[in-house]
Amino acid sequence: MYDVIRTFGIDYIFFDLIFLATFLFLLVKLKKKMPLIAFFIGGLLINFLIDWGIWLHSGIREISLPVHFFGGTILFFLWFSLSYGVEYAYVFLMFDKKTKKKIYWTLFIFLSWILIAALSQFVHINDAEIVVMRHMSNLRFLRVFVVLIGYSLLFILKYNWKKIIYLFFIGFLVHFMMEFALGITNIRLDSLLVLPENSLIEFNMGVPFFFLIYDKLLKRTKIIQS
Repeated sequence: MYDVIRTFGIDYIFFDLIFLATFLFLLVKLKKKMPLIAFFIGGLLINFLIDWGIWLHSGIREISLPVHFFGGTILFFLWFSLSYGVEYAYVFLMFDKKTKKKIYWTLFIFLSWILIAALSQFVHINDAEIVVMRHMSNLRFLRVFVVLIGYSLLFILKYNWKKIIYLFFIGFLVHFMMEFALGITNIRLDSLLVLPENSLIEFNMGVPFFFLIYDKLLKRTKIIQS
């Protein structure tokens, strides 16, 4: 049994909201329609549904908020889920061959996450503590199984092995960037234990299925072609 714990101040949310606004502005300005849609669908329909709708009410997720936290638990999880929406947007940016300068998108997100975490630790605007915990004792093998099913499906559908490795790397990279930023700033406790497993498994549970939706369905729509 192990727990995944994140401990941070309210000012982390302030800095992250600035980043989210900037990220969304760039997606709109550069007309990245599918990543923009993925941001909201992934953040609100997937993460919010799982985090607030299932995990919080089943005891998998626990949260400790300051007494006078504005908006309470629901508003917190709306932000928390949309913050993870960046990961969905990122992988859809990486799916698209038309996305130019993918390294710039990667560095922008990675360095922004490090900056957000560092500023929240060293700039003391509001250090009222928030603790978010996820109990993972019964989910490890299920998560590995989902990853194996997803990538096996890509092999069965005869995708090029280089494409499959690329997709796995993207799924690893996007979560590694977040976990690394939290770990080096001591927001994620026991980061050395969490970093390898979460990076390899967490987002790779969804990447194969997201890519199939993109490749078999969305790529033919006007959203992608415009």
